[in-house]
Amino acid sequence: MYMAEENTVLDFQQFIDEVKAGVQEFYPDADIRVTPTEKNNGLVLTGLTIMEPGKRVTPTIYLNGPYQSYREGATLAELTAEVADAYRKNSLEEDPEIPDMTDFEAVKDLICFRLINREQNRERLEKMPHRDFLDLAIIYFVPVTVGVGTGGSITINDYMFRLWQTDEETVYRYALENTRRIYPVTLQPMEDVIREMMGDDAPAALFSEKNGVPAIPLYVLRCYSGDMGSAAAMLYGDMLREFGQEHGNFYILPSSIYEVLLMPAGPGPADASFVCPVVRDVNQAQVAPDEVLSDNAYYYHADTGEIEILS
Repeated sequence: MYMAEENTVLDFQQFIDEVKAGVQEFYPDADIRVTPTEKNNGLVLTGLTIMEPGKRVTPTIYLNGPYQSYREGATLAELTAEVADAYRKNSLEEDPEIPDMTDFEAVKDLICFRLINREQNRERLEKMPHRDFLDLAIIYFVPVTVGVGTGGSITINDYMFRLWQTDEETVYRYALENTRRIYPVTLQPMEDVIREMMGDDAPAALFSEKNGVPAIPLYVLRCYSGDMGSAAAMLYGDMLREFGQEHGNFYILPSSIYEVLLMPAGPGPADASFVCPVVRDVNQAQVAPDEVLSDNAYYYHADTGEIEILS
């Protein structure tokens, strides 16, 4: 393998070429390819795949992180070995069973949905069936088990959708039923979540109440497994309705694509100036760019079931 001269700093394309050549030495019979992969919110990562003879499915090893490590001082040889090792650890002895994605009857009981930001994914949405929801978009996928305790998914694109010869409303109805069955969600008080995370180390002051109101008046809506992204539970009208019957009007705070927070609003009108800066600040400081759902908050009207965008 050609290795860059000492003290020579490679640009990203040179780094890719070097790593690809180096990995080829670890797996000389494999077909190794480097391709851009479009992720959520317009993020594009460069992925390396190693397809050994006889295999149809292989993990994608993204090179953006290793390149950052290289710029921070890690050696090319170290990172090449890490990429090769990442493939070894994540590759499967046998290919997973993948349903025939061209046959609607074969996948209709598996189709699920997730929510993504509509504006940040506008170009991506042009190539797949979807429906608008508030400032978001509902997209569809089929979950795939790729190993013990490991899951993946296949996003439904326009090509598959056309072959199904059905309509989006039908796909949505199946997805609503399937997602609730395959990815059940839980609604927990924030205090319970903190206790789970911190145990006896959790400060007692976090769990105090004043006039019957918890010190942290937040409830966490999330799914513990799978690729659905718990924010899609915003589509479960009955769950939101039950929460509204108990707590009245409430705010929905998009913590990320994986979690949303519900907060009783109390008396008075919705206050966007109170909740929206919190959502934006958390997104900027704590949430990865491809995991941001929205910079807006939402307000649930308990009397009508309407969800209002707050911006």
